[in-house]
Amino acid sequence: MSARTKLARHVNNVLRPMKVQIVPGFSTDPAMKSFIPARKTIAAARKAGLSLGEYIDQNFAEPGATQDAVNAILKLAEMTGACDVVCEIGPGSARYAVEVIRALHPGSYEIYETAPDWLPVLRQLPNALIRDCDGRTLSQTPDSSVDLAHAHKVFVYTECYVTVGYMAEMARVVRRGGTVAFDIVTDPCLDEETIAKWLRDTSFYRPVPREWAVDFMRRRGLSLLGSHFTPLPPGRSELLVFRRD
Repeated sequence: MSARTKLARHVNNVLRPMKVQIVPGFSTDPAMKSFIPARKTIAAARKAGLSLGEYIDQNFAEPGATQDAVNAILKLAEMTGACDVVCEIGPGSARYAVEVIRALHPGSYEIYETAPDWLPVLRQLPNALIRDCDGRTLSQTPDSSVDLAHAHKVFVYTECYVTVGYMAEMARVVRRGGTVAFDIVTDPCLDEETIAKWLRDTSFYRPVPREWAVDFMRRRGLSLLGSHFTPLPPGRSELLVFRRD
């Protein structure tokens, strides 16, 4: 990570309470490659004749990866038909949101997103409710009010204190019998081939011990229903699905 990126991160940490952040218009730093810019991505998807989800899957993951992840949540949690409230952290391009809404038709879809360039896309979702996002909490969501709280390709990048804070918040807002789902880089994801690629490319992914994560959620009243591995080039992440007891 460059000194400039480290400085920007420090400044953003200082500015966060004021809900202000520095957003670079261009960077050659490897740590910025995972953040997909809205305007450029939308234009590329249109040119390719693909939906945003299809284009991102094809170019940044694997074809069908988004649908596979959503299907895994629905199957493991045995979620069918309509639900009242869904909350997503970091929906970005809305590729997961689109599939979840298609399957569950929630009366309200709460969104916590820090990337302002994607907000116009997210506002177009059915029953979208854009929440004020401080990058750490679900401050505008009441306790025990959500049927499904989920996050995808977020905690693989965030600092440990951010990930842990969001995990605790998801446990707080989900109702009894509700579902929490998120992907992290767990121990099983760290095979020798992936580690070799990380060392070569100076990976910025942040692993979280699987058993620790499961126990953390268990102590907050959630039981692990199962998991599903999802593409995270050059390796994979593990999508963990929990139910509130």
